[in-house]
Amino acid sequence: MARPIYTPAEKIKTSLYTSGKELMFADTNKEYIGLYHQYPNNSIYSEAEYNTLSKELVLYSTAIETEISGKYYELTKKRFNNYVLPEYYYPVVTESDYKVANITRYFVQRRNNLSELIEINSDAYNNINRKNETGIDAGLYRKTAIQWSISGPIDDVRTANERIIKNSIFNNLSEYLTDLTEFYK
Repeated sequence: MARPIYTPAEKIKTSLYTSGKELMFADTNKEYIGLYHQYPNNSIYSEAEYNTLSKELVLYSTAIETEISGKYYELTKKRFNNYVLPEYYYPVVTESDYKVANITRYFVQRRNNLSELIEINSDAYNNINRKNETGIDAGLYRKTAIQWSISGPIDDVRTANERIIKNSIFNNLSEYLTDLTEFYK
């Protein structure tokens, strides 16, 4: 579960410790031993308090202890170990983008958690697959790309961006894109 965008410090349980067989890294399924912290929505991250080294943790499971994905692999003989988690991306706008008047923005949304919406870069978007190749797992994430207006008459930019958000396949895109004139020049 993703950590909240903002949580008051007094509501975060910090400096918790696990000595093993309780938590594991969400991305590698490797057992975690050490300090961690927990948010009110029950998301758990490594390190005593959140910092750049913090990684998402999940409850430990012996079913996926082995390197080739444990029970799932034993039952199906299929591997799913090459997928990567989506990484947040903040667009960098160039002068040539302003001349074109828009940029393409890419998003993924976890299929079983519609509140998890992440902006990604074009490379990550193009590598989303169902073939256990390096990239985001298309079985777990849906994707969309939008044309975001960044120049022109400001009222037209607002109207265009509002229409793009309204017509998106992601119903909660308006919660992520709250500034209709973001990147406007």
